Amino acid sequence: MGSPAHAIYSSTVNFSLQGHEFQTQYDVQLILNKTAQSLLLCSAACNQNPLCRTFDYDSSSRRCRLFEADLTNGAIIATASQTSIVGSVKLSASLYASMYNRSCSACQENRYQTCSSTTNTCQCPGNSYWNGSMCPLQLFANATCSQIDACRSDLNLSCIINSYGGFTQCLIKQALSTITETVYALWNTTAGSNSNLASNGSGIGKYSSAHGPDNVFDCNTNTKYVNFGGCNNTASGSPTCARNTGFYLTLQRGPSFLVAFRLATADSYPQRDPRIISIEGSNSNFTELTRGSSWILLYNGSCGISINQTRKTYGSIQWLPNNSAWYASYRFLVNLAMNNGVSIPFIQYSGVELLGY
Repeated sequence: MGSPAHAIYSSTVNFSLQGHEFQTQYDVQLILNKTAQSLLLCSAACNQNPLCRTFDYDSSSRRCRLFEADLTNGAIIATASQTSIVGSVKLSASLYASMYNRSCSACQENRYQTCSSTTNTCQCPGNSYWNGSMCPLQLFANATCSQIDACRSDLNLSCIINSYGGFTQCLIKQALSTITETVYALWNTTAGSNSNLASNGSGIGKYSSAHGPDNVFDCNTNTKYVNFGGCNNTASGSPTCARNTGFYLTLQRGPSFLVAFRLATADSYPQRDPRIISIEGSNSNFTELTRGSSWILLYNGSCGISINQTRKTYGSIQWLPNNSAWYASYRFLVNLAMNNGVSIPFIQYSGVELLGY
């Protein structure tokens, strides 16, 4: 059944034989379980929901179920009820090619693509991705993947990259650090340069004895890391106190693949929050980690904290799209604070979360 595939909100449906129902791999794939008076109305309900790719209907019980699934991640199985039938929305590249990445007017009221408020262009709907010709459903845990956006990001999945730079498998991002990591404070250090270790105390080249670098990984936003950088411990400070400060660590879990991170604000003074940061990775021996040549730049940009963000909360997750290797050690440096030229006595933040595999 169906109308021409190019018509607004139309779809073509393929039906199974009677006596079958649809079985998902995951509960999250069930969109809706409702009562419908007829197969036609159940089919229409699926057609009107852009997420629906499969439905089943039992004319005896009038059960109508809509699924965000297809035969790549579900199955049509026999059931005891001979009045149950499965409908699958028929998809083809021709439904997508004429609209994808074009102005939103091309996909207005169309079930196959949606208008992105970010780019104002037609894009794949939620939980699907563009593979070059159409919008297949994103993949679940452990599935083989071939591009970075092929996995269900809403389930914290990413398509990992192997040591050869090729995409391989959908896996769940996890925190790479533990609360017992050994963290080394830095000051007067820039990406690619030698590390200058900061010491415990107050003033130039120091970090606060009460707020040391280990606090960034203690999973407690009530604590914080305070680094004076190139400034004395005075209330006046300088516009540049925060710059070129940070830390490095060798992860206890061993070499890990960093895909994202986020920072948490401290308890006071938003102008002392980090703004621009860099992250580097290294597989050098511990004794070589003070050498700038040991580090590879992985990220340089926003730390994800917004202006005047609520105190003691995490900013948005920032991704490392260009990282393609596993590293045992990571170096984190603050290049710019939120102070916008205003003098501050030090930089402070309550947590750093490194996410990956």
